[in-house]
Amino acid sequence: MILLELIKNKMKTKCPYCNYVATEHETLNYFAKPKELDISFCINCGEISKFKNKKLIKESLESLDDATKKEINKIRIAWLKTRSIQSVSKQ
Repeated sequence: MILLELIKNKMKTKCPYCNYVATEHETLNYFAKPKELDISFCINCGEISKFKNKKLIKESLESLDDATKKEINKIRIAWLKTRSIQSVSKQ
């Protein structure tokens, strides 16, 4: 039943910075399906976007409130650590 719900909620989005196509989404509030104006973090390039009209548009970190900036920075730090570990393990 849960798997069926995940399949139904799958949506494809394209990062407006690097064109990476994502099929898995989770909001900062842990919802699987983002809502209008939710912020997205690209796991490919590390940039942030905003959901608008069922697609992603570029978003500036400076335009976000302080709490969201802190959350994005935590995500970005974890993402950078993961990328560096993956890079070292490939050598």
